[in-house]
Amino acid sequence: MARRRSRTGVLRVVAVVAAILVALTAMIAAPAAAGTAAASPPRSRFVEVPDVPGGTGTIRIDTDLYLPARTPAPAVLLAHGFGQHKRSLAPEAERLQAEGYVVLAYSARGFGRSTGRIGLDSLDGEVPDARALVDVLARTPQVERQSGDPVVGVVGGSYGGALALMLGATDRRIDAVVAGITWNDLAQALDPVSYGWIRGDGQPQRLFKEAWAARLFGSGARDSADPCSRFTARLCALYERLVAGGSLTDADLALLRNSSPSSVLDDMTAPTLLLQGLQDSLFSLGQADANRRQLRRAGVTVQVDWFDGGHDGDGVAGTERATDEFLATTLQQQAYPGQRFRYAVPAAATSFAEQHTLSRYPGTRGRVRPARVPLEGAEQTVVNPPGGQPASVTSLPGISADSDVGRAASELLAPRNPAGQAARFVSAPLGAAVVLAGSSFVRVRVTPVTRTAQDVVLFGQLTARTGSASRALPGGVAPIRVRVPADGATVNVVLPSTTWRFAQGDRVVLTLRTTDGQFAGSTTPAAFRISAASPILLPRITTAATAASVSAPGRAVTDRILVLLAIVLVLLLAAVVAGLVRRGRARRAEATGARPGDDGEPAPPLRVQGVRKRFRSGFVAVDDVSFTVERGQVVGLLGENGAGKTTTMRMILGLTRPDSGAIEAFGAPVAPGSPVLRRIGCFVEGPGFLPHLSGRANLRLFWAATGRPRRDAHLEEVLAIADLGPAIRRRVGGYSQGMRQRLAIAQAMLGLPDLLVLDEPTNGLDPPQIVALRGVLRRYAEGGRSVVVSSHLLGEVERTCTHLVVLSHGRVVAAGGVGEVVGSAEQLMLTVNDPTGAVAVLRRLPVDAVELTVEDTVRVRPGEVRTGAVLAALLDAGVEVAELRREQRLEDAFLDLVGAQEPAP
Repeated sequence: MARRRSRTGVLRVVAVVAAILVALTAMIAAPAAAGTAAASPPRSRFVEVPDVPGGTGTIRIDTDLYLPARTPAPAVLLAHGFGQHKRSLAPEAERLQAEGYVVLAYSARGFGRSTGRIGLDSLDGEVPDARALVDVLARTPQVERQSGDPVVGVVGGSYGGALALMLGATDRRIDAVVAGITWNDLAQALDPVSYGWIRGDGQPQRLFKEAWAARLFGSGARDSADPCSRFTARLCALYERLVAGGSLTDADLALLRNSSPSSVLDDMTAPTLLLQGLQDSLFSLGQADANRRQLRRAGVTVQVDWFDGGHDGDGVAGTERATDEFLATTLQQQAYPGQRFRYAVPAAATSFAEQHTLSRYPGTRGRVRPARVPLEGAEQTVVNPPGGQPASVTSLPGISADSDVGRAASELLAPRNPAGQAARFVSAPLGAAVVLAGSSFVRVRVTPVTRTAQDVVLFGQLTARTGSASRALPGGVAPIRVRVPADGATVNVVLPSTTWRFAQGDRVVLTLRTTDGQFAGSTTPAAFRISAASPILLPRITTAATAASVSAPGRAVTDRILVLLAIVLVLLLAAVVAGLVRRGRARRAEATGARPGDDGEPAPPLRVQGVRKRFRSGFVAVDDVSFTVERGQVVGLLGENGAGKTTTMRMILGLTRPDSGAIEAFGAPVAPGSPVLRRIGCFVEGPGFLPHLSGRANLRLFWAATGRPRRDAHLEEVLAIADLGPAIRRRVGGYSQGMRQRLAIAQAMLGLPDLLVLDEPTNGLDPPQIVALRGVLRRYAEGGRSVVVSSHLLGEVERTCTHLVVLSHGRVVAAGGVGEVVGSAEQLMLTVNDPTGAVAVLRRLPVDAVELTVEDTVRVRPGEVRTGAVLAALLDAGVEVAELRREQRLEDAFLDLVGAQEPAP
């Protein structure tokens, strides 16, 4: 009875604490001022503007005006990317509206329902249009004013980014500019000057970025009898000339200069945020570097961010936080905390993505002594084929090399890149890690085979080689066009600016190709010899130089106090609950000073030995299960029913005690409350989140409840894994299942535990997110940790895991590497000219199974039938076989292993 009263009292305390927490949360979430109206839907209208400055003709610009709940407020003019229109901006407009801004989104001339001809952000067209829209905001009563002028910022990405810069430089009413993944000099962006040169060269030569130009021209075209569609006649003529192999004339350069921020940035007065993406073969980091240099000469406050996105990635996705911080400081308080530089380092084979902040921008060549990496390799002969075809394929415009499509294209096209068109030079394994940030430099010796002076066209690219895996660095290739004398010359080469972490033991690979499908290269057949003439210089930024990120201004002091009180109460609640569950067990374990499984011990991360679990109903869920998980492995736990898998996972985590057998993690026994559980992160049977708090707050509170230092949480890294974007700041109660799932996986990874245990982690995720998670888990294990995954998606297990443990009726029926387990389930994939006929022919053979998978591919499980007999049957029937490859499928092996029979009574 006393125990019941005690438990009831504790529950009352918990209920009171929870009620106070809910009340405080409601207070925090309450509006800052009473009487403000709800945010309204956008108001659409057309704005008439002059077709040309000083002209009598007009065109119509289609606009949407978003008013926030509280006015007057600062205004933001939103400009879209090429090929988009105002509705493409709706999500960002609604977000900024919720942040308290008046937002005017619009379709630029020639796009959407706006009329007029596309002039590529011309000073005679799109820029005056934008100034007219600032006039509209100046007349809007809900827009805040200071000294009679409207408080206005302009935000845009790509096409809209250049517009933002040019508007800010030509209209003194603009108070802040945010420009993402855009250009400084349009001529240099689309027809870049050679990235290589020979001392004493004359006029630098250019190489037309043919693939990107064609894509942009195509995305701006409309169904029309006019071959120029909605482009101005002068731009149309310029494009036609370049596509036909012509060169830029002085008139062309003047036309492109009229659409370039470089022509007006010297007059900028507004503070500016430049967001440039690493994954961008259209507008390189060098374009942002050029913008920044001009803005600094103009005396403007500039922040530069290099983020892991761009035209070959996810556009400007992921930069919302940087934009919000910048606008909050420049528009809402009219004071910017200072210039800084933030740069991302993409995830590599053995490292997570990183984000660093410096107090000073180092430029693309860096401000510290570069790493000098010698290159090995003898002199190599390369050829340029007649007509420059077939051309090598290094990337596809607008498609990330890390995406599923990019990887598939690379796997399909790269093997077909002619070997004779490429010279490769490889470094020795690096003795220490190097963080590259900027433009690398190298010298190469080029000599014509014919011993006559020649125009040489090359395309340089850097690759990181980790073991047997290679990965091209983001940023595209360096186009090189030089006139080489008969006896050869040393060519200085600047490679595209990028960032990358080379781990100790990685190799740096320099590849020089004679062709690249993105550029209009040389059509003249030629051959030359190439050798490395210097070490490659890698500009680097030492992590010791990084500074803590500067946050945007917080909320009111009262709100902060309430948040701190809420955190204290949550911690109190967590302590009460933890005390009920553990009853002091963890304290006693800590008092002994035991630290089982410290780094360096030979014990494996997980050893399961002969465990058995029988429930009260008599059902045996796990029977004599044994397996070991080593460091660096991703182990998939499979079974024909969920009971065996889930029970095993719960025993691994100390949530269920086995009837017999033992489970050890890092050499220490696993039991409820074991200290070694601190080294294990888990996601089993769904997480519990506080629905009224944001995703970020939930993660912080969860980590705080562990009692470990905040710096050990690695919060920013796991937030990058969650990839929730701005949603990480929204209340979890409004999350979809997929968003909750991603947050749960991030929660499991807090502190980057040495062993990660995930139960059905892909539930609720869409295909791109599943693919991203696959890479995250692989890289997590490759970094020296281990992962155990339970899933019913056999195809994903096969792609993700390195090892498998297969359970059937509670027993282990197979364990080992994926190849060992799947090896017995062989099948043939046949690409044929008559798939229907092929299926009919093969079904007359005693094969195990035949099915048509895609348009021209047939899958066959031959069983006892020899491959030669399969081919002979098809050829005899007149079916042509274009390709044959062997594959194994986990699904088939799994069904063979577990069977469909019931367990013996």
